[in-house]
Amino acid sequence: MVAEQAALRGKSVTQIEVANAIEALACWMALAEEPQAGEGRIRGTTKLAGLSAKDFIFRNASRPGFYVTQPMRMATVNVLPALGLVQPGGGRFNSFRCSEDGLAFVETAFAEHRPFRRSVPDHLLQWVLGQVDKIDSPVLREALSPLQPLSEKACTLLRERLLQGSSASPSGERQRRRDALNWVQSRRENAPPCQWEQQPTQISDPKHWSDMRAGAGFFAARDAAQDLLNKLEVHIGDRGNRFLIGSSLPQQLREPFSDLQFKARAFLELQHEDKEATTFCRELISADDNVLRQLVARDGRILRLVGDHVCAGQAFEAADAEASASGATYDQEDSAPADNFGWPPDISHRIRNLWWLSLDIERNLNAWLHPIEAEVAHG
Repeated sequence: MVAEQAALRGKSVTQIEVANAIEALACWMALAEEPQAGEGRIRGTTKLAGLSAKDFIFRNASRPGFYVTQPMRMATVNVLPALGLVQPGGGRFNSFRCSEDGLAFVETAFAEHRPFRRSVPDHLLQWVLGQVDKIDSPVLREALSPLQPLSEKACTLLRERLLQGSSASPSGERQRRRDALNWVQSRRENAPPCQWEQQPTQISDPKHWSDMRAGAGFFAARDAAQDLLNKLEVHIGDRGNRFLIGSSLPQQLREPFSDLQFKARAFLELQHEDKEATTFCRELISADDNVLRQLVARDGRILRLVGDHVCAGQAFEAADAEASASGATYDQEDSAPADNFGWPPDISHRIRNLWWLSLDIERNLNAWLHPIEAEVAHG
């Protein structure tokens, strides 16, 4: 909504630029709260460290490279329309327009905050337009910081959006989300480990559980394929090397190759109806040389095919290959908090995200993340 209002006032700016800049500002403000190391609700701690308020002129904060390459905003592209918080129609973030429910949520979330005697959206609008540079405000920090809980009224509205969803979404999709929310909320303290062979009572549709299980199987195969490509990248070592498809697999590729085929077969045994996933996994259980050929052809950026040879692609970076193969991520400090609560193996990240969101809308997230601090606070 800030970007919309800025455009109406003649400011040439995209929704992505505004959202990224506000997210960067919010995370920078959260750093002033001295969060614990590895706090998953903040991104960009390395890039934002050492910056001061004077660095947060909008034209600076909206520049590519100022903030992280994968902001939290990217995870909302499917969520906002599904919850009815933006108007139906546009599938890209830059085309989103707030719905009535979205405007009501923003108004409720910021109702208690008046930085510099303005509403939060109005102050951010003035910041985007370059008419104010005052951002060092405890009130604004409390409103924007991802470490601060939403008001009870805002949490109630968000929960209602989760339950009701967009009127344009199929009723079955809304029921699935309600069931999933009920399930994750049921898995609190001392919940026994859950296996795919036993459908939870909260999931009312057997096909829903079947789809979740198949999705987990596909994710496992996909991740195993990525692991094999990473190790093949390490084997090549630098741009001058290449690997001949059809030659015997080097030792470091044999175990990941076997793991890949095991997981691909496990998915196929589920006999799921998804044609693309089935085609992909069938490719993975063919002859060794065909598997590598298909995977490298699908990649084409980091590794590429030249005849029967696997060679470095345009995005090949040998210096980072070993870190990728070892399982290191591009930004460990921005990783999500651990949530090993007995989920079935390889379950979708959406269920894990819904777990944390359910805690957040119940205003219990801080107590779960930092239980010792919560005990001290309540004496």
